[in-house]
Amino acid sequence: MALARPARADIIAGFVQGQGGLSSNDTTTPTRTSSLSSGSGLTPGLGFQVGARLLFVEGYYDRTAFGSGASVQRGIVGVRGKVGLGDFRLVLRAGAGILTEHGGAISGTAQGGDRRGAVGRVGVALEKRLTRGELIAGIGLDGEVFSLETPSTPNVADTTFGGDLFFSLHLRFELGI
Repeated sequence: MALARPARADIIAGFVQGQGGLSSNDTTTPTRTSSLSSGSGLTPGLGFQVGARLLFVEGYYDRTAFGSGASVQRGIVGVRGKVGLGDFRLVLRAGAGILTEHGGAISGTAQGGDRRGAVGRVGVALEKRLTRGELIAGIGLDGEVFSLETPSTPNVADTTFGGDLFFSLHLRFELGI
């Protein structure tokens, strides 16, 4: 006989998540005379998220490192919904915020040092609660579009536009009331 679990509909929650996965990007850097497109294939990354949710509004900080000093940091505010599927839950989310890139992590070029800009993200995940408590494992796919400014230098004033997909496995610890 299976034990019924109580339904959870937290009003407010906080979470910490560790993740590892593969990133794929496509960027275009317009210059005064030409356009350069780069697509560097799949890049492995490890990272974490820490955030909070009030009803369906979520905010989080995300940092993912890709090796050789390359990393991406994001601050995102958006909406999140989930649908129960037996022992699993389908999580959908969308948001926008600020992205900082170091070492050409998603643009493919480390030119000019750290780059900052706007980002829009959407994601889907399939998650399963591992314990009766707050430990959750999942598999997810996040997509984003971004615009990164190159720091001003005498000869460079370009903006990089691009998109990125991140396929990940994650482990989340979540507390809510």
